[in-house]
Order: sequence, then C-alpha cells, then structure tokens
Amino acid sequence: MRAYFLVSLLLFLLSCRGVKEVKKNALEFFLENYDKGVYRYLVLETKPNDEKSCKVVLKDLIKEQKYELTLYTLYYVERFELTTNLHCELFSKGRLVEVAGERFTPPSNLRIVKNAQLREGLYLWILERVRKSSGGGGGGIIFLPWGWGGIDYDYRDRYRTVPGRYGGK
Repeated sequence: MRAYFLVSLLLFLLSCRGVKEVKKNALEFFLENYDKGVYRYLVLETKPNDEKSCKVVLKDLIKEQKYELTLYTLYYVERFELTTNLHCELFSKGRLVEVAGERFTPPSNLRIVKNAQLREGLYLWILERVRKSSGGGGGGIIFLPWGWGGIDYDYRDRYRTVPGRYGGK
C-alpha cells in the first residue's frame, strides 16, 4: 500500500511539471499569464501539426512551466485574414517572447522580430538573438604609403575628386 501511494505521488508530481496544453487564443493566454506575474518565455520547439497549424512549446522563464500552444501558419493566416497577427513562423526555436509596455527596449544582444498589442499600452514582443558577424573587423588590409619597401606607385589620378556639385575643383 505504501509503495502504491509513493508511485502515484511521483506520477502526480511528474505530470504537474509536464507540458500544459493551452486551448485558448494565444494573445489571451499571454495576457492572462501576465496578470499572474509570468511575462518572459523561451520557444523550445515548433512542431508542424498539419498544413494549416503547428504546436509551439514555450517555457516560461519565471515559474519554469512549459506550455503548448496551437497556432496557424502564416499561409493560413494570410489566406483567411484571421484577426490574430501571431503565426507559427514567428515562434522559431530559441526565440524569446516577452510581455512588456510600449516603450520596451530589448538588451543589445536581442532584436525585435514582431510585436502584438494585448491591451492598451501592453504588447507581446517576439525577440531573437543578434548573430555577430564572423569577420571580426579590419579585413586584413595593410596600407603602406609609397616609397616604403621599394614600391614606387603613381597615385596621381587614383584619388582624384571629380568636379561637380560635391566639392570638386
């Protein structure tokens, strides 16, 4: 009897930490969670459901609960002109979602992909990380003025300013 109780308690605790399926509109879901103090999410994965919808798994970064939303694809949204402006393609894996005011400014390593109004002065912001360029700068060009190293090059016409409206002679 004691083992049965412990096993059922363990299964209950594991089911509580699982993914909660959200049946309501995505904008209503975010607004309702904001009122509960949850306002920051991470997109864990996006799974295609059929040609018109997908399942998006979000993890809230405040209480660490996982949610599964059903959203329409961009093709379906554009075709039928639904009232929602959220669609599957916005929720790529690794993107961040935050509920904040209209003057929200993301940190410098994030850029805004889209926003949607939840209510007066409150928006849902979809953000992604900014990828740094791989070059590192400079380009590896070394400039030596003429006369160095035995190189005598005629620069006479190379940097000539063409006469005209931008300050030429």
